Amino acid sequence: MDEPRTAQLERLLAVGRSLVSVAEPDEVLDHVIEAARDLTGARYAALGVLDRDGVGLERFIFTGMDEETRAGIGDLPRGLGILGELIRHPEPLRLEEIGAHPRSHGFPGGHPPMSSFLGVPICIRHEVFGNLYLTEKEGGGPFSDEDERLLVVLAEWAAIAIEGTRSLAAEKLRLSIESSELERRRWARELHDETLQELGALRVMQEGALRASDPEAAREALARAGRQVESVIASLQGLITDLRPAALDQLGPQSAIEALVERITERSDLTIDLDFDLAYEGGRVRERLTPELEAAIYRIVQEALSNVVKHAEADRARVLVEEREDSVVVTVEDDGDGFAPRMGGRGFGIVGMRERAELLGGRFEVRTALRGRGCRVRAELPVSRVGEA
Repeated sequence: MDEPRTAQLERLLAVGRSLVSVAEPDEVLDHVIEAARDLTGARYAALGVLDRDGVGLERFIFTGMDEETRAGIGDLPRGLGILGELIRHPEPLRLEEIGAHPRSHGFPGGHPPMSSFLGVPICIRHEVFGNLYLTEKEGGGPFSDEDERLLVVLAEWAAIAIEGTRSLAAEKLRLSIESSELERRRWARELHDETLQELGALRVMQEGALRASDPEAAREALARAGRQVESVIASLQGLITDLRPAALDQLGPQSAIEALVERITERSDLTIDLDFDLAYEGGRVRERLTPELEAAIYRIVQEALSNVVKHAEADRARVLVEEREDSVVVTVEDDGDGFAPRMGGRGFGIVGMRERAELLGGRFEVRTALRGRGCRVRAELPVSRVGEA
């Protein structure tokens, strides 16, 4: 095998490996058109995404043309002319001279001259997703059989990568919906088990006051009802704070978690040690973590500590939130009862914590021995900051 062809195949394999690691659909498309130019020596490359009806172009992504030239052309192609030919007949199309084809409509004013052309469809499960278009072979002359073969393989790999990102996006959406449902159920239980019961008790006290013939007994019943109202207000304020503490948005996760720890220690006998080291809070960087990441940090700590209070019979817990080079590690451990390992994947809010971590591309684990040996919850979340591309 000659050296130029070997180099092309090596580049093609490298492109395939890189596409597998891309998580966002738009990044896949950008990678594909740049790879198409590199592999074939084309001056211009574009990728047209078909509309829902499959008769025109919904999107048109291009490379090789500066913005000034692009602005001078006017509207982006919609799938007419040669581009429409590839939509109607989704198979490789190679031309030495675009203008010689009967379907060619010419170019609008300001459009750079283009002669040679190579186009191939991108098909996902036998349905055309879009088309790759190349023009102006480097050094002049037509695109070769080898160029066409390389582009066909690239289109196949692009289809696999696009389908993978679609599946990942669908799974993220499913997890997000499921996580939201779990949250709703949790707050419904909290309202039912605490607030509604307290309101029921308040009604009984008011009815007792109304029935009381002795003014002193009525006053005492009303006083108890007043104290119950204060308890309900405090309970609702706690629920509202737990839903979305103002400190989380205004000051960040450290202040919000410090306030959470303070509330928990006031309501329970649990002693909580808190260690916090985030780069923004420590003054090492200028940009905060994204709201999604800050919320995940807070919710994981909140759910883990709630589990300790409700289920662990623990005396002490430790919360560690530590930012490393490219991740934030959240650890919550206690000296309580622990639970059987077979329960480690479900229950106790573990599903919700795991999904929060996975939705952000992170990892989550629970470690516990048999009863009497405590538990450790650990989440490792990729760092993302406000303002990052």
